[in-house]
Amino acid sequence: AMKMENEIFSPEDGVVTQVFVTKGASVNTNDALISMQ
Repeated sequence: AMKMENEIFSPEDGVVTQVFVTKGASVNTNDALISMQ
């Protein structure tokens, strides 16, 4: 089965300011998923 959910870890605290993907979208390695501030 293909893994459809992944946790995202950050070395710093922050706030997600923008999400670049939609639910169910396919993404590639190194694609930007979110922007943090």
